[in-house]
Amino acid sequence: MRGKTVFIAGGSAGLGKEIAKQLAAQGADITIFARGQGQLDEAKKEILAERIYLAQTVHAVSIDLGDASKVQDAFKSQDRLPDVLYCVAGGTTHGFFTDLDARDLESCMKKNYFTAAYTAQSILRLWTEDDKAAKTTSQRLRQIIFITSAAAFLGVPGYAAYTASKCAVRALADTLRMEVLRHPDKVSTYTVHCAFPSTFITEAFVEEQKMKPELTKRIEGTLAPIEELEKQYPSATRVAEGIIAGVSRGDFAICDDSPDTSYLFASMIGPSPKRGLGVVDTFLAAYAGWFITPRWRRGWEKMCKREALRARL
Repeated sequence: MRGKTVFIAGGSAGLGKEIAKQLAAQGADITIFARGQGQLDEAKKEILAERIYLAQTVHAVSIDLGDASKVQDAFKSQDRLPDVLYCVAGGTTHGFFTDLDARDLESCMKKNYFTAAYTAQSILRLWTEDDKAAKTTSQRLRQIIFITSAAAFLGVPGYAAYTASKCAVRALADTLRMEVLRHPDKVSTYTVHCAFPSTFITEAFVEEQKMKPELTKRIEGTLAPIEELEKQYPSATRVAEGIIAGVSRGDFAICDDSPDTSYLFASMIGPSPKRGLGVVDTFLAAYAGWFITPRWRRGWEKMCKREALRARL
């Protein structure tokens, strides 16, 4: 990554910050975007500490990533266009569907889908305009990485708003993966990637545990105390390592942090490219379809029915 410039939307905390730190440790110049300047400044210090040479730059830009015009202005105002864009910004809204109001649904879609859509659209417009004016004939690789969730593959009660927004991000990534092929250019090659992390431990996860319905925790396997969950689930550092490795391999779908996520992706692969040569995903699709996902589904349905019985008692 030495000499590359990376923009990270949602890079002030959690997974976005870990990705920024690891890419800085590989020599990349980093610009992180988020709303809170205080948290951005603290993240910038941590990222600066990971640099491998002093000339590397780290910038922190305060912005509402859910405002398309502000995103466009912020990206235009940077000294350099990035080689890579990570769309990491997001957040969770918990609660059963009938308990949510319209603002909850709109907020979750804005935090997860629109932040990804606006940042990706803005950078693609800037890249394609830059290609038209470019005088160099050397080939440039330009990449967009969407961070969605394993929630894009299944519906878990209590995640109605969140799951829908993450499904939208997956659909956007699938669509853009093909749309960028419309821009054959001697100057740039575009690739799109989509990561589907499952449960992992961050400060935000710890706070979310306080608000999740008990049924949601039971289904996703997070009912235990946080000390036990920290032993069971990966850290943001480990998840970031897997995502960066998946991008380096050229995978469209990145599901490295959990075997369960690989089963879910394989059983819902649709028109997305299979990973690697496709042999493993082909096998997993059949195995998961016959043995894994039906068992999960029946178990989750029983939990929901027991919840109804408890409510009547």
